[in-house]
Amino acid sequence: MTDKGMKKALRIVLQVLINVVIVLFLLQVFMLAYNFAYKVFTDTSVNPTSDKNVTFVIEPDSSTMEIVDGLIDSGLIEDKYVMLAKIYLSSYHGKMMPGTYILSPSMTQDEIMRELTGASQEEETE
Repeated sequence: MTDKGMKKALRIVLQVLINVVIVLFLLQVFMLAYNFAYKVFTDTSVNPTSDKNVTFVIEPDSSTMEIVDGLIDSGLIEDKYVMLAKIYLSSYHGKMMPGTYILSPSMTQDEIMRELTGASQEEETE
């Protein structure tokens, strides 16, 4: 094989390798995005069989980020960014009230948000 032929073959191999890397990267990004969206739009709990109760306190003037960080620290949710996305996409955004709550790792994310906004108490009185 001539020197020109070797260079051409090397260039083709390099282009194929770059294309394979790009496809694998895009596939990985797609899988991460799909998994994140799946977690945002499903309603799961950390431990469905838990009978443990956790006292959770929201201080006055707490930000949504501080509340979610507290939920993570208390073991009530698994993924901070999933919970933030769920809150911002829901009708609960900006409605979390200061107070002391009894929550459980067996509660779903939606049940936790309902409890923290007082929506569960409104449903009980209706």
